[in-house]
Amino acid sequence: MTGVPIVYGMRKFPYPYQAMLAISSDADSQTLRKFNLVHEFMNTTQMTPLGRGLGLDFSDSFFMYNGNNEPGYVDINHEPMSDELTYFRGVSNQPYAASVINDYIHDGWIDTMHTYGDFSEVNQNKTLFTRKLAKQAIQTLDANGDNITVWTDHGNKSNVDNFGAYGETPFYSYQQGANPWSQYYHTNWTIPYGVKFVWADMSSSQVGMKSVIYPLQLPDGRHVWGFWRYTNSGYSKKHGVLWNWTPYQISNQLSTSNLDNLERFHEYSVVAQHLDGTTYPGALPQSAVHALDMLATQYHDGRILVTRTSRLLQYNVTQQYVSYYVTYAGGKAYIHIRDIADPVLGKHVPNLNEIRGLTFYTTNPAKTVIEIGDKPVPSNLIQDNKSDGIRPSIAVKWYPTNTTNYARTVPGVV
Repeated sequence: MTGVPIVYGMRKFPYPYQAMLAISSDADSQTLRKFNLVHEFMNTTQMTPLGRGLGLDFSDSFFMYNGNNEPGYVDINHEPMSDELTYFRGVSNQPYAASVINDYIHDGWIDTMHTYGDFSEVNQNKTLFTRKLAKQAIQTLDANGDNITVWTDHGNKSNVDNFGAYGETPFYSYQQGANPWSQYYHTNWTIPYGVKFVWADMSSSQVGMKSVIYPLQLPDGRHVWGFWRYTNSGYSKKHGVLWNWTPYQISNQLSTSNLDNLERFHEYSVVAQHLDGTTYPGALPQSAVHALDMLATQYHDGRILVTRTSRLLQYNVTQQYVSYYVTYAGGKAYIHIRDIADPVLGKHVPNLNEIRGLTFYTTNPAKTVIEIGDKPVPSNLIQDNKSDGIRPSIAVKWYPTNTTNYARTVPGVV
């Protein structure tokens, strides 16, 4: 075996990063103006009204409908709640921001469905949500090739299409989306459509975790991955949740100590936010801009991998459940990725995107080959890494950085 490389096992995160973080921003009070402002700053490297773009892989959420009758405004110039950014106008079948939302899903600026819509009402015993709306939404998204794998619950008890925490406590009994005996049942369409990851409207004050995913069985018997988001700074003496998920508090969420601990303990973090949630003219206050700039420095310095929510969650599953074995021949080591033994969605042979970022320690990357089964991963997706202080490694490349400015405006959409 002299001269044959030795494979020592997997590195937890893609080289050279020590942790992974996603910002999961809810679509509350979203307008196209604020959406574009935030994404030009977060995703591009151009000069923007908020400063030089950060070049981060950030993806947002969206609503299909707007059934909200709460008072207040969604943006500057006293824009009413009826102008909130949604696919359809109100709860109709008439497109509102459909074309731009469709484009942003394909461009990667949207990867999460923040329920079927904003159905929050003043009277929480009423709702405008119906099964018909869910079916229309799924058929439309499917027809347009809009592949969404992440669902986050939303709003007050009028949002009966929520389903992630039904049965946890009596409070969550309003969540009827996965109850097959309910007139609001929809997961018979939503899960087969492609939703794999669900945030179940439950709070957490944990910034980072060794893993953010957990198996979740729905009331109709279907299985999905639940996931945790960092939503609050703690709890009051009366057990009230101290939410810190607004742009004015992101500097607390992304504090130096929080980010240092993520890196030190090699953890995942999904940070819940509402980046479009204010009527602030610049969308983000200066404290948020500064905090996000600090996060971007951690990313560009190779310390914390900042990525979109869907990619973090898929990587978490793969890293935790990938199965592989090593063979040796002709002076080379062959890492055979056999399958992902996914206990929730089923064991399967992964595609290339599902193994993006997988990194293996080896004494000689140049003489180590990564294969899916017995088929080598294309060479243009392989990356040899120098030692990170432990030893060298070989990896399936993470997704390439995309700083294209996809921002666009649509007549009649604010």
